[in-house]
Amino acid sequence: MQHTLAPHVDRRTRPLLLLTLWLLLMVPATVLTLAQLPLFPWMPLDGIAADVVYAITFSGTAPWGAISAAAVALLAFLRLSHPQAIKLLLALGLSLGSSLWLNESLKTHFDEPRPNVLFLSKHKLLDSDDFYRLHKADRRTQMTTLFAHNPSVLPPMNPRIASHWQQEVGLSFPSGHTLFATILALTASWFFIASGHWGTCALLGVWALAMGGSRMLLGMHHSQDVMAATALSLPLSVMGIMMASWLGPRLFKSRQDPPV
Repeated sequence: MQHTLAPHVDRRTRPLLLLTLWLLLMVPATVLTLAQLPLFPWMPLDGIAADVVYAITFSGTAPWGAISAAAVALLAFLRLSHPQAIKLLLALGLSLGSSLWLNESLKTHFDEPRPNVLFLSKHKLLDSDDFYRLHKADRRTQMTTLFAHNPSVLPPMNPRIASHWQQEVGLSFPSGHTLFATILALTASWFFIASGHWGTCALLGVWALAMGGSRMLLGMHHSQDVMAATALSLPLSVMGIMMASWLGPRLFKSRQDPPV
């Protein structure tokens, strides 16, 4: 596959294109939030469509999220010049690393229950306040016990989704999966836009949108969780890109390769 050594898009145009991509990613969750339209429990969780939705979530769930990021990095080394691919990898490391700390800090601060926990609480299967007073391991135990002893009163769902409900017992705001996917899409797109790989940018954008949708459909997040995560992704991505731009020339002295 041919490496691209020179940008096909002017540097002054790239920020506008990145901003446009971010705005497009913002639209669905923002509309759902303003219209107060929850996506859970809109879709049955025991069919083929549910399996597809779960597969999207799965691509951003640890440790498989690291494989998704590695796939993007590999694509960068195949399609970009080596120095540009290294800068992309550096930018991703900085932006995603910062997002991990920020995500956990915001979850603890806002203390927002997940939609599926509120659903179970509404149907008297658990108490959401008591549930979140427990340590995470104890929450998983309570969920596992609930699924083992009350299968008939739970909504029908595929085994993988049932397991996901029992494992993902953290707080809701913001959506960590969405934050991961949108940062990956925006940061990588900055470099792929420059080399004219529009199809790659479009694919990353669709995947990031689908990630947010999957989190809402599975009852893992509210629309405002996805909206906030998408909003945060732009400054974090820009931070990573700027740091890579500053560090890049110090790592690579080649005059043939343009700056980030």
